[in-house]
Amino acid sequence: MIRRCPRCGSINVRRSTIHTSERTPQHILRSPYRCHECRERFWVFSRNAYYYLGGAIAMVLITAVIAWSARSVVWGEPHALEDRRGESDEVAPKIASFAGTMKLAQDKDPLAEYKLAQMYALGHGVDRDKQSARKWLERAAQHGHHEAQYEFGLALLNGRDVVQDFERSAEWLRRAGASGNAKAQFELGRMYVAGMGVPVDNVKAYIWLNLAAAGGIERAVSPRDAAFRALSPAQVVAAQTEARRLTEEWSVSTTSSK
Repeated sequence: MIRRCPRCGSINVRRSTIHTSERTPQHILRSPYRCHECRERFWVFSRNAYYYLGGAIAMVLITAVIAWSARSVVWGEPHALEDRRGESDEVAPKIASFAGTMKLAQDKDPLAEYKLAQMYALGHGVDRDKQSARKWLERAAQHGHHEAQYEFGLALLNGRDVVQDFERSAEWLRRAGASGNAKAQFELGRMYVAGMGVPVDNVKAYIWLNLAAAGGIERAVSPRDAAFRALSPAQVVAAQTEARRLTEEWSVSTTSSK
């Protein structure tokens, strides 16, 4: 830092000796200088002043940190509390959603029963519980929820979290398929091809696979065509007539429910 004489403005100044009588608290923050041009002696803030000031600021910051840490120990860390509050804000709607869904499900609302089954299966708003998930899925199927009927029928077909039962599986898949569920139609058609839970029947296999293919299940096209080749012309006509009737039936049902 350049020192300048306050009297003549010269920068030809040098540090002056501190006399014994001048050793007072002021010399800690100020230092004497003498101008070599006009011999003026003057005092300026020393570099020590900045060091002392920096040290004082550091002490204040350290004290503040210690006090904040102590407050955190006694009252709980504020940031952690904020984080937990944020988590609570997310969890609360899930709990409320679960409670509301449970209430509706207990009143035999099929959609709520199906949603509750999903919540138990995925652990949304409640601990995962496969048995509860299966129970509410079956109840939703019994009360007419088409997707629940398909999923429960598929669980029975694959023996997933329930005893494998082809006959019951075919019944639930038939209910879902008759309501327009293309995935259920596909599985049911394959069961008629293989004779799983139902007698082998190429006519019914063709009906359900034809419906599944029309519903966008590409995997149904190849087995549908294979079943078609096993039918007589009269059987093809009868099967296509039945497929058309089922399509019209659930179309009317869908329209009337809106």
